[in-house]
Amino acid sequence: MSNPKKKILVVDDLHYVAKYLSTVMSEAGYKVLTSSSGTEALTRFELFKPDLVTIDQKLPDMTGFELVNRLRTLRNGKKPRIVFISAVCDRETIESVLNLGIDNYLVKPVDKAKLLDTLKSLLEH
Repeated sequence: MSNPKKKILVVDDLHYVAKYLSTVMSEAGYKVLTSSSGTEALTRFELFKPDLVTIDQKLPDMTGFELVNRLRTLRNGKKPRIVFISAVCDRETIESVLNLGIDNYLVKPVDKAKLLDTLKSLLEH
């Protein structure tokens, strides 16, 4: 069981994906909030102050890249832990995302054990 104080913001425009991720994380003891757009995520990020954010590359109002850059400006230069969870799996995209300095990249459909291992390694060490 994880530290229940750890908060995660899940950003994905597909409701069923956000619900699945939220359920897996909640059952593991994390406090989870979801957002279906980049704009909504920015507002919720400010209010919720998550320890980690999962981001899909394709959002209705901006790309995952844009959201990462916007989130970084909100925390006065401090980088929130960020995990991309996307169906986009070409090497060029993954490399460009990792070059943004994010913490990990998981390809959909996400394996539950891999997701939980990733969260644990980023939030509990």
